[in-house]
Amino acid sequence: MAPFKVAVYLYPSADILDFSGPTEIYSMRPASGEAIFEIKTFGHHERVSSESGTMVYVPNGTFQQLEADIEDYDILVIPGAHFEVIDKLLPSKEGKELAALLRKFTSLPPRKEVGTRILQSVCTGSIILAASGVLADRTITTHHMGFEMLKKTADEAAGGDSKVNVVRKRWVDAGTTEAGVRIINAAGVSSGIDTSLWIYEQLAGKEQADFVAELAEFERRGEAWGV
Repeated sequence: MAPFKVAVYLYPSADILDFSGPTEIYSMRPASGEAIFEIKTFGHHERVSSESGTMVYVPNGTFQQLEADIEDYDILVIPGAHFEVIDKLLPSKEGKELAALLRKFTSLPPRKEVGTRILQSVCTGSIILAASGVLADRTITTHHMGFEMLKKTADEAAGGDSKVNVVRKRWVDAGTTEAGVRIINAAGVSSGIDTSLWIYEQLAGKEQADFVAELAEFERRGEAWGV
């Protein structure tokens, strides 16, 4: 089977563990065989400063490059940030371009080579998903301090009641779109590791996911909601 291609969006002041956690898990090789995932980071900026300002990241692809090749990617990871950062991002040109990309991604059927496509958010990244309108009528989650903002943003995108069901779970399997794209929300920060391990298990099997979890010395938790 061809490797699953993962794209991770980086933007100024995004939480470090939100994107580095999933990237770490997807970077790990299984107990035997070739790597299962190929990872590409991308963004609107050539250099991205972390929220604390202690680190500067250089994405290895531009937003325009990823946008042009989006149908080639199987997993798209959207990290979160502080609520003020999200507030500024959503109405900006970059935020609107990202929302359009999310709508396009969730309308694309899985590649025949791999048979799956997943949109994965971490922490307040689900609020970005909500702003794009792709979470309407779904059970969803985010950081526990952002439940109200998540519901409000989903309703604004829907132009009324979005009929979302916001739950307090470590992660949520929000189901699939009509095109067959599965949407996964992680609650806050480190829970992005849980979701990445669960996705690893769905694509490579429990034995391989458990091996990776042990290698990362991460205790898996099953506090999830699924369809």
